[in-house]
Amino acid sequence: MTLLLLAALTLWPRPAYEPVRTEDAARVQELVRGFESRSVRRAQDAVRLRAEDVIPGRFVVGVEPGAADAAAAFAVCQGGTVVRDATEAGFIVVEFPAETDAAPLGQDFETLRGVRYFEPDCRVRICLFPNDPLFASHQWDKWLMYADKAWDVVSGTGVKAAVVDNGTDYYHPDLAANFNTAELGYDFISNDTDPRPDDLSIPQAFHGTHVAGTIGAVTDNNLGVAGWAQVQLQAVRVLDDSGNGNTSDVALGIRWAVDHGADIVSMSLGSQSAPTALVDACKYAEDRGVLLVAASGNEGDPDINYPARLSQCVAVGATDSLSRRASFSNYGRQLEVAAPGVRILSTAPSSQYGWSDGTSMAAPQVSGVAALVMAANPGLSAKQVRGILSAAAIDLGTSGFDQHTGYGLVNAGRAVELAGEVAAKLSSQPGPRVRVVGTEGFQVPEWAESAEVHDALGRTAASWQTGTDRLVRLKPGAWFVRLSGSGRTARMKVLVAR
Repeated sequence: MTLLLLAALTLWPRPAYEPVRTEDAARVQELVRGFESRSVRRAQDAVRLRAEDVIPGRFVVGVEPGAADAAAAFAVCQGGTVVRDATEAGFIVVEFPAETDAAPLGQDFETLRGVRYFEPDCRVRICLFPNDPLFASHQWDKWLMYADKAWDVVSGTGVKAAVVDNGTDYYHPDLAANFNTAELGYDFISNDTDPRPDDLSIPQAFHGTHVAGTIGAVTDNNLGVAGWAQVQLQAVRVLDDSGNGNTSDVALGIRWAVDHGADIVSMSLGSQSAPTALVDACKYAEDRGVLLVAASGNEGDPDINYPARLSQCVAVGATDSLSRRASFSNYGRQLEVAAPGVRILSTAPSSQYGWSDGTSMAAPQVSGVAALVMAANPGLSAKQVRGILSAAAIDLGTSGFDQHTGYGLVNAGRAVELAGEVAAKLSSQPGPRVRVVGTEGFQVPEWAESAEVHDALGRTAASWQTGTDRLVRLKPGAWFVRLSGSGRTARMKVLVAR
């Protein structure tokens, strides 16, 4: 088996490995400034609705605090039904008969005090490319991206990654250990806490499980495939088993992941429309320091799908085994990086494994590498992680950034090295990110309003809210802390001495 694998790997020669250069750290900061300025240019994130994506009779009503009840009552008076109360996210979802004329109805809604917008809900679907039954049974993609060099340094523990998709078979023996049974995720299709697909026999029901395995299948367990990072996985089901859904549920899925401590939200799905609820959710995540990674789409067009097209997201394109843009991969000026998306082997429901193509398979590669970068330097912001992924990428095609492969092929080895380089730069700044504290625990900084502590497996060990003693008592060992407050967030590694 080993000889066969080594022989097969020669079919995909790796690009020349480049060590981290001194100027790369400066490049990260330059890219971070670029992301910040891009986020300011909200015109790029304007709401876009395409007629083909509109779900007849289903509308999203954006409401100010306190206005939801009046909007819901008005909907009922007009013959509608409230099917989703998402006031915590700033909207409700209402349904009317499919033949309802939306224009006058929208005008009536928008005259109500506290209504911000009235828009159709839109279809969203997985970015899937059909399977090829002759795919080779090994993970050439991770070898090509220098996983071996990254894994020599870090495993990815202490990071939470949410898979916003069509559900994950968390019973899979190659995934179960990286799920927390007390927080498996959430199912916005069935509105319960069981985010497993309902019918595993449906062909596309494999999708979320495949994506989750690429990010976080258990590594070094003598079973199946190796995932990129040993993260705590969260399954957020926003699409049905066939891979169809709506943008309002995607928006709620993003918000759920952010509110439940996700560091990374991976989205292998897309739409040609970006309603306000989806744009707001991505801004919500960005404002709270959560990294959003999304697939560019599989139409082979110069038109990146949403949400990847939004400035808050890392838009990921797919490459083939020769590191060329995959023919199906969407491209454009919003594309940020590329990763293998052809003949990708990963987990499938019912303890199985399978191969698939698509930018759906490329996006979780980047999410997994991002988790390694975060684990290597817990003090990095989401924008700094984005900068590292781009600065460390292997340039492909036209020199520098290009619209077909972005900044290039994500290089896990260089990215982890560069995270260490940036950590050295940060260590000279006030407020070290790695702290050795006394034998009792650590003192929460004055600016923080809340803190959540995780162990190396991503399990919650302690939490703290403002108004109580700022000393969080912990047993000796290494802990990962997420701080929030005053409009900012921070992560740090805490070492409690014996």
